[in-house]
Parts: sequence; C-alpha cells; structure tokens
Amino acid sequence: MDASTKSDSNAWRYIVNFLRSVVSSFRIDSNCVRVAVIRYADRADVTIRWNQYNDVNGLLSGVQLLTLLGGGSNLATALQAFQTLASGSARSGARLVAGIVTDRLTCNQQITSLATSLKNQYSATIAGIAVTRTGAVQSGCLGQFVSPNLHAEITDYSQLNAYVSRIAQFLCVSTAPGPGPGPGPGPRPNLQPWGKRSTGKY
Repeated sequence: MDASTKSDSNAWRYIVNFLRSVVSSFRIDSNCVRVAVIRYADRADVTIRWNQYNDVNGLLSGVQLLTLLGGGSNLATALQAFQTLASGSARSGARLVAGIVTDRLTCNQQITSLATSLKNQYSATIAGIAVTRTGAVQSGCLGQFVSPNLHAEITDYSQLNAYVSRIAQFLCVSTAPGPGPGPGPGPRPNLQPWGKRSTGKY
C-alpha cells in the first residue's frame, strides 16, 4: 500500500476500504489464505504479517487501523520487504501474490529487477492499480513489471472498488491441480475480467 503523503484527504480511506473489500472475498485462516500488508513511503514496513490474523474479522480490524506514513513513495522498498517475506515465511507450495496500490510511480531498473526476481525465483504473481489523478504516475509503468495484463490505471481513488470482484476472481482460481484457496461465502465475482491471468506455478 502506497502510504506516502496524499493531497486528497479521502485518498487513504478509499485505499483502506478497497483492501478490506478484497480480503473479505477470501477465507482467511492459517491453512488457507494468509495476508500480509506492507505499507511504504520513503521506507517500507510489514504492518501485518502472515500469521498475525487467522480469521477475516481480526484481519479487517487490523487493516482498519492502518495509517499513512507520509513522505515520498519508494516502491522498491516494498518489493524488497515482500521478497524477505517470500524467502522467510511463505508456505511451501502456496501461491504467492503481490498486489500494489499506488498513486506515485516512476519505473527504474531497481523496481524492474526486484519484480523480475519475485516472478522468476518465487513464482509470484504481481498485480497493480495506479491512481493517476495525482499526476505522479508514469503512464504505462505498471505494465512494465507486473504479471501480464494484471494492471489498471484509474483516474480517481473512488474507482478502486470497481476492481474488487475482478481481483478476487483472478486470485481465487488456481492454475495448479486440486482445489484453490477459494473465496469466502457469497456469490462468485460476476464482472468481466480486466485482463488475462498469467499462468505458472503459484
């Protein structure tokens, strides 16, 4: 989560509500879907760790307490933190997915290299949404390093929720044999896909 300084006083609320809506789509427990949350600005911190919450209500409460860090936006620090999580505490054989929500982004070699390492070394899927109203997002940057067709650029924070069901649809369907992690109770997503889901071992 891009927790850098926001010019829009409602921006962080939209971002937090978006994350709460996404995690509500899954069954959260230690043997199914686990969620870690990394906030980043000039630096990154792992605010919620894999095993910190083993049910959706606890996780939702934890997400609700997240606050801005303020300052600039350095995605590379978040990717480094995610790489540490992947190497140290990810479950063997589990699908590894990184979701990025940002409103400031400029591509550079460090970001591209870190993302490539995550995809190649850890078979990670990387998806992202960039909010462009800030004027601080380099056009097309997300598409340079996320998994194929798993990115979107939107003009306003209020449009984030339009992607909740689409993201849940892509992340809950496994390409591996056997059952995937599956969404939580309720109807399955009913929106058109926002792009082709990448294939590979997750």
